[in-house]
Amino acid sequence: MRHAGKERQREQWTRRAIVAACALVFASLAHAQVSGSVGVVSDYRYRGYSLSDGDPALQASVAYDAQGGLYGGLFASSVRYAGDTGAQFVPYFGFARRDAKGRSWDVGVRWSHFTIDDAFDYGEVHAGVTLRRVALRLHYAPDYVGQVSNLYAEADGSVRLGERARALWHVGVSHSGSAERVAYVQDPDPYPTPGGYANGGGGTQGSDRTRVDLRAGVAFDTRVCDVQLTWQYVDDGNAAAYAAPWDPNDRAGWVLGCAKHW
Repeated sequence: MRHAGKERQREQWTRRAIVAACALVFASLAHAQVSGSVGVVSDYRYRGYSLSDGDPALQASVAYDAQGGLYGGLFASSVRYAGDTGAQFVPYFGFARRDAKGRSWDVGVRWSHFTIDDAFDYGEVHAGVTLRRVALRLHYAPDYVGQVSNLYAEADGSVRLGERARALWHVGVSHSGSAERVAYVQDPDPYPTPGGYANGGGGTQGSDRTRVDLRAGVAFDTRVCDVQLTWQYVDDGNAAAYAAPWDPNDRAGWVLGCAKHW
């Protein structure tokens, strides 16, 4: 009964987040401070791991920024997991301030909803600061990917290489709490389920619950779209069941993306 109640509460939060995001989108259409993008990536990698099973993904976003500092929007991407194809919707909102020197800080909240399986849904809060060439953020999710509490710290930066080119870099560190239930890990069965995953597949829950992901590459501004080519790598040590999603064979890969911003 407790589990059923938690599922109902999660569904209610999901509906409320989606409704709030849709209302924000409609409201933003009546104002000038609206932006968005549509594009495609060769592999949708989130915090180091592929959420598209190594396949290309279509992505789109819409964002609204108010003069008082409030902001919000909606991000969407196609995803693929265990042989199933679906979508991820991420409505978000927050508050930001900028000083005269260009430095800024912000706090916000977002909800990730997966159409493949809403058991993966989770909410997350963050706080961050942006300096001249680097942005720092700290995220906390009490039920990350529907499994464990998670704290994620990241630093992002870029350096101009010319009028239309930039060098990009990213470092992220994820630390998960103690697992309350078995996480999604690679299926040890010799006849695995589609995609090579199963729920309760024998991951070792060791004491190491920290992993690091890195990303580096270049971005080019073209008349057609903004092109990015990055190399992404993740080292999870023995994090396994504590750091979902987890795939011991998914360590690194090149990602090519093209996005049209408006």
